[in-house]
Order: sequence, then structure tokens, then C-alpha cells
Amino acid sequence: MGRTVGRMRGRTDGHRRAWGPRSLRGRLALLFAIGSAVLLLSSAGSLYVILNRQLGQAIDEGLRQRVTDIAADIDAGALVVRPEEPFAQLISASGTVLGSSATITSSRRVLGPTELHEALRQEFRVTRDVNGLGTNARLLARPHFVGGQEVVIVVGSSLETVSVGQRRLGLALAIASPILISAIAGGGWLLAGAALHPVGRMTEEAEVISLTEEGRRLPQPPGDDEIARLGRTLNAMLDRIEASFARERAFVDDASHELRTPLAILRGELELALLQTDDPREMERALRSSLEEAERLSRLADDLLVLARSQAGGIPLTRESLDILAASQNVTRRIGAGAGPAVVVKGEPVVAMVDAGRLDQILMNLIGNARRFANEQVIVEVHQADGVTEITVADDGPGFPSHLLPHAFDRFTRGDQARGRHGGGAGLGLAIVAALVQAHRGTVEANNGEPLGGACVRVRIPTGDVGPTSRRASIARSA
Repeated sequence: MGRTVGRMRGRTDGHRRAWGPRSLRGRLALLFAIGSAVLLLSSAGSLYVILNRQLGQAIDEGLRQRVTDIAADIDAGALVVRPEEPFAQLISASGTVLGSSATITSSRRVLGPTELHEALRQEFRVTRDVNGLGTNARLLARPHFVGGQEVVIVVGSSLETVSVGQRRLGLALAIASPILISAIAGGGWLLAGAALHPVGRMTEEAEVISLTEEGRRLPQPPGDDEIARLGRTLNAMLDRIEASFARERAFVDDASHELRTPLAILRGELELALLQTDDPREMERALRSSLEEAERLSRLADDLLVLARSQAGGIPLTRESLDILAASQNVTRRIGAGAGPAVVVKGEPVVAMVDAGRLDQILMNLIGNARRFANEQVIVEVHQADGVTEITVADDGPGFPSHLLPHAFDRFTRGDQARGRHGGGAGLGLAIVAALVQAHRGTVEANNGEPLGGACVRVRIPTGDVGPTSRRASIARSA
């Protein structure tokens, strides 16, 4: 039963999808046809109604003018109907016919008792079958006083000519409307085809573009209309996608290269340890070297994981109030235990809401990188202003090469050779710093110059809402 219902639902959905044109060009042509049909039919209906009303008003005005002329003759003393009057009759208040035009052969009055009573009260108009005028005629009756006597002036006109005109107009509209609708729909079909032709070309090209064909782009139509802007936007998107894939390929290549070296060393040391089973000291040296390479691989894997999470926007943070100055001093003590340039921490106690572990990574990378390239001294300065905590790490080394500054925080970017030292890392330190600072909704920038003349990296992180109680607790923990 479930499969039957599914098939029935599928058929229903298929019928629902099959209704109407499937192509945009067909839908536009259908829209043109429906719109033109509504417009033409409403216009034709309005024209028909307005024309009928205008014709009716013209006939009524003509009848009133004829009544006025007859009334003028009566006032002049002639209680008769002019011979040239096409259809007219004078009726007394008692119903006696006082005069008729030559076209009225019968001596009977043209108004019935009820109509005569109404005409004696006010101007009266009726459309009906009238002997002498045909089945479709209009009569206009108006009361008139002359010499103390009340008479009714009646004039009439046939509407047959008007009816013929109405029928011809309706026939013309009935014939012309479908032709005009078809012509407009056809024009819409051709116009939509011409407008969508560049889209068709772009669609055909997009179906064959692949990542193996670098630099291939969609045909861009000329001009500055919506289709042209769509082509430019899609080509710009392809540029970004290609650049992104190029960066990913470079990242994979660099990561593979960085992993290959420690793995080769680790394998060599383990093979050497197996060969030195009879020499405990050499075996211990080989195992210690293997452990160092394993730790290097572990750090590299952690760095790659941080970068991968940063790209996915998912670096987890556990914020707590922390004294940034005390944390900088703790990292300096750990790093500065061995020989190398001196590290001086300056500033005032600043408490901010940060992830302690991630801040430790930021400081370790920045201070370790600065000591690697410094000549004699590294300065770490911490201060706070306008709700932002700023950490500045500067050294007196050669600084960043000018060509490296715009890419200092890119992955696998190294300044070791340019800055005259060897034994640098994988080129992930500053990239890790940038990713972790961004996770804290902060900013980081690198330049050369003050305060020591070498490289200078500034990290700015929002301080966050830190109350007095948490501030004292944080300082106590750091101490």
C-alpha cells in the first residue's frame, strides 16, 4: 500500500510539474499571451460599453433637439408636426392624437395609458417595438403647455442602425483579439529567445567547464544589462572557486611536504634503533630522536586541525576572565628558559574574556616566532583602551620582507630564508594566530618598524564583560 501511495503521489507530482511550459522562454511567452489577453479583452469590453453609451447619448440628444424644435413651433402658434419630421406625434392630456408625422399611418397614439400618464409628469424615455420604427426603437416624450392646455410631444427613432454597428464592432473585436494576442505572444517568444540566447550559451559552456581546464570562462555578453552582469558575476565566482581550489591544492601539497620530512626522519631513526639493539646508548638516542619527530608531527597535526576548523567556522572556545599580562609573563618564562634573545613583558594588568588555552597558543606562536628572528631583544606589551585588549610583540630582527607582509598570515608562508635564519617551522604559526584571533572576534596585523625596528605584530581582542569579582579571581589565578 505504501508503494502504491508513493506511485500515486509521484504521478500527482509529475502531473503538477508537467502543467504549463517547462522552459523560461515558454513561460514568458505564456505570460505575454495571458497579459495581452487580459489587456485586450478588458480594453475591448470597455470600448464596446463606452461606444454603446456614446451612441445612446447621441440618439437621446437628437431626440431632445427634435422635441425642442416641435415645442418651438407650438409656441409659435402651429399645433402641428412638420412634414419633414421622420417620426413624431402630438397627444393631448386626454389621449387624443392632435397631430402626427407622415410616417405614422395609423391614427392610434404611440403611447400606452401608463406611458402617457408618466409622460404627463416628466420627460419619459422608452425602448421597445414601435409600429413604423421596427422591433428596436426608442421613444422620447415630454409634456408641454400651450394656451393653458397640456400636450405631450412624442418623437422616435429606430435603433436598428446602432444594433448593426454594435454587432459589427463585436465581430471585429472577436476576430482581431485572438490575432493580436497571438502576435503579442509570438513577439514575446521571439524577444525572450533573443534575450535568453546568451544564457543558453553560458549554460552550454558551464556544462563542459571542469577543474582540469583552468582559466576557461563563460562567454560574457556585451553591454551592462542583467544578463551581462550575470555573466560577469558567474565568471568572478569561477575565479574565486579556481583560486580557492588552487589554495587548497597548495595547502595539500605543502602539508604533504611538511609531513614527509618528519615521517622520513622518524622511519630512519626507528630503523636505526632496530639495527642498534646491542648498543643501548645508540638505541636510546634513536628513540629520543624519534620521540622528537613524533611530537613535531603531533604539533603539525594540531595546527592543521585548527586551520581546518577555522575554515569551517568551528574553533571551539571556552571563555573565562584572564589576566593577559600575567599570561604573557607565564609564556615568556616557559619560552625563555633556554638561550636566545631576551623577552621583556611590559604593560598593566588587563583582564579579558578569552579562551586560556587558545590565548596560550597565540602567545607561544608570536613570542616563539619573534625570538627565532630577533637579534637581542623581544618586547611584549599589553594594554587596554576602549574595550579592546591589545597585545604587541616586537623584535629587533630584520623584520618581514616587503613582499611577505601582505601574506604574512597565509598558511605555509615562511620568512626564514629572507630573515637570515634556518630551522624555522612549517609556516603555520602566524596563520594559527590569525585563525584564533578571528575566533575571538579580534584582528591582527603585521608590520615593520617601531618599537624595536624589526617585525611588529599587534593583536586586538574585545575585552568582554568582566566584573570586579571575576577580575580579582583571574589575577589571583594568574599570580
